[in-house]
Amino acid sequence: MEPEAAYYAAMRASDEEIGHILRLGQQIEAEIAGGKDRTETERNFHKAIAKATHNEFMTKLLPVIYQAIDKGVQLSKVKSKAVSDTIQDHKTIKEFLRMRNGEGARSAMKIHILHAMEELNM
Repeated sequence: MEPEAAYYAAMRASDEEIGHILRLGQQIEAEIAGGKDRTETERNFHKAIAKATHNEFMTKLLPVIYQAIDKGVQLSKVKSKAVSDTIQDHKTIKEFLRMRNGEGARSAMKIHILHAMEELNM
């Protein structure tokens, strides 16, 4: 469902919502660079995307998304590829959101999920 959330966020988000998502993405990069725990910011990044869909159903999925984020952050402490994938994936998602390209945002989120699944050996 999250690739669809990225699609609808790109199509429906206000300029302020897009700006908020972009700032959260930058904050995640800063926290990674500083060796800080980014769990809460990661949650907020994905929550902001879900809220920007303007579809209440997407926000109902947040507990499931949070579980995946929590596992991914823990995994990244032992797998550096997970960190580099996260940084690149988020940049790509943010760029497509900034351009309001729904198909690109959807595809970027699919890749982000596939990278996470690969790193979690799913």
